[in-house]
Amino acid sequence: MADALSILLLAHNPEHAIALSEQFALDPTLHVHQASRPVMFARPLDSERVDIAVIVGPAKDAIVELRAAAFRGPVLVLTDEADPIDRLDTIILPSRFSFILSRVRSAVRSFEAREEPWVTIGGFRLMLGSKMLVDQDGNAEKLTDKETDILRFMHRAGAELVAREVLLTEIWGYNEKVSTHTLETHIYRLRQKIERDPANAELLVTEAGGYRLAELPKKDHANGA
Repeated sequence: MADALSILLLAHNPEHAIALSEQFALDPTLHVHQASRPVMFARPLDSERVDIAVIVGPAKDAIVELRAAAFRGPVLVLTDEADPIDRLDTIILPSRFSFILSRVRSAVRSFEAREEPWVTIGGFRLMLGSKMLVDQDGNAEKLTDKETDILRFMHRAGAELVAREVLLTEIWGYNEKVSTHTLETHIYRLRQKIERDPANAELLVTEAGGYRLAELPKKDHANGA
């Protein structure tokens, strides 16, 4: 499954936001959430997978809000100020988009080399690199590659219904030997690990045609949706 890079773009100036969003959107490996401030982001940053925050313009208040929202990932600041904030990865504008994109990818790689990225699934923390599922007491369980990919993709979808056919295609690709039964078996095994009562799922629930992560808020905003 091809994994997109998730970018939170924070820009006070709508023109800057639109221009950068359009350029990022040209790359199919990028997934961009846009907001003017972290508090305007539609989903909690402690449960949403965001690989990097890109701030365009004044950064101090945005940094404070990012940290208050439990975002601990890398931050790249794009600014026309001659005196950038110390200890922050900064690009002085104007600058070529190719250079900005290169710095985005470099910042994410450097961060992942230092700290393993993770997302929150219910009361668990899913460590994306090691594929460990850690509960609130610190107990850890190893997931398979496919189990990790399923949870990761479901998390990316938020609380939206994901059709079985979509999951099969995204996780296993176009493989005629893989059936719906294969997916159902993996869902069954996942529920043994993440549900209080696997027979009565509360987190990874079944709905008509597919599955949904019930603990995440439904997308109802344009920004960050």
